[in-house]
Amino acid sequence: MRTVKVSVVIPTKNAGPAFRETLEALKEQEYEGQIELVFIDSGSTDETVSIARSYGAIVKSIPPEEFNHGLTRNIGIEMATGEIVVLMSQDVLPGDRNLVKNFVTAFEDPKVAGAYARQLPRDNADILTKRNLNQWLTGRDTEEVRWIQDWDAYKKLNPMQRHFFYNFDNVCSAIRKSVWQTIPFRANDFGEDIDWSQQVLEAGWKIAYWPKSYVFHSHERSFMYEYRRNLQTSRKLYEQYRLRLVESLGHMVLLILRITMRDWTYVLQHERRIKELLKMLILIPFLSFATLYGQYVGLKAAEANLSIEKHSQEMAS
Repeated sequence: MRTVKVSVVIPTKNAGPAFRETLEALKEQEYEGQIELVFIDSGSTDETVSIARSYGAIVKSIPPEEFNHGLTRNIGIEMATGEIVVLMSQDVLPGDRNLVKNFVTAFEDPKVAGAYARQLPRDNADILTKRNLNQWLTGRDTEEVRWIQDWDAYKKLNPMQRHFFYNFDNVCSAIRKSVWQTIPFRANDFGEDIDWSQQVLEAGWKIAYWPKSYVFHSHERSFMYEYRRNLQTSRKLYEQYRLRLVESLGHMVLLILRITMRDWTYVLQHERRIKELLKMLILIPFLSFATLYGQYVGLKAAEANLSIEKHSQEMAS
């Protein structure tokens, strides 16, 4: 394995005391090359910045209103001096001491532009969060390298197939900086990673799913979190792929019922703690509603935006 300098770029804001655990795990990485820490902070009012600097990180502060998922990461990557840049969320915990070393091996193929890590749920995650993460594209234990091998076949991919083909996740990923210099992230309020993946794949590069590099990452599933997350996801997937997660209000109601019944059945079969079982049985219908209503609202917002853009273009012409 060739030893190269690696930069770890993390956007931060009020990362909290658990951030120190993430930094300790990065400090303990077993990698013979140099690891540089570059953080872009958008208005922390806690000790995030001082903690980061105590671990030797380079920290640049920006006003909170200037934060953008794509452009803010560009600032950090521009500052980074590593040949490989690891991108992470502030609430990610490296799974072992070989995260960086394993990522570097993905780039032994000179055509790989980016690689993304496997995500495992934290021990305190609820039973449905664990199931959902383990069953998603970032929960697989088999590596995959994707590139466009047949342009005719590529052009025939349906929206869901495109969604899977472009999958890339900046919760924890690594990119080749020389590729980024040609194809930087575009301005994106959400989904800058899949947008970039599509660009580099269409430019002839490869994207690798690299489960040898893995992290622990999961969230407490509040109703508002599920609603907002699914709204953003649904809007982005329609804007980029014309992928409709819900077709109508009637379809939304049907999916809420199906998902509620599915999740009730799963929890009854697998949750042995009575208190947690009762809690989940009560929460599931509300979580299902928040998820599907968020997807519906996101789709309608995306459709409305595209309609306005089309009308503006027609008026201009």
